[in-house]
Amino acid sequence: MVRLKPFERPLYIIAPDLARCHSAALANGLNPSVMENVRCITSAYQLRGTRPGTPFITHERQAWVRAMPGVFDLDLAIDTLIRTGRLRVAASDDIKAASTAREAAE
Repeated sequence: MVRLKPFERPLYIIAPDLARCHSAALANGLNPSVMENVRCITSAYQLRGTRPGTPFITHERQAWVRAMPGVFDLDLAIDTLIRTGRLRVAASDDIKAASTAREAAE
């Protein structure tokens, strides 16, 4: 079993499509051109294998149209994974780590 240190855990940006992932990143103060260790999640299937305590961000989740294909499943998966402790809302430290990792390397 592979053990990840907290700073190696990816930050999930969860939205129904990549355009909303981009807007969620901007809304949380991330610059999409310099983000590091981030995954854009657009379907419930992509959440399989999520490790406990994985941080995530999203934007305007209440405005997602549940009638869109896959949105209901994605929303249900987020709720389930939060209740089981596999997902947690990202703290400011998680967001800062995702935005500064590449900047520090340059």
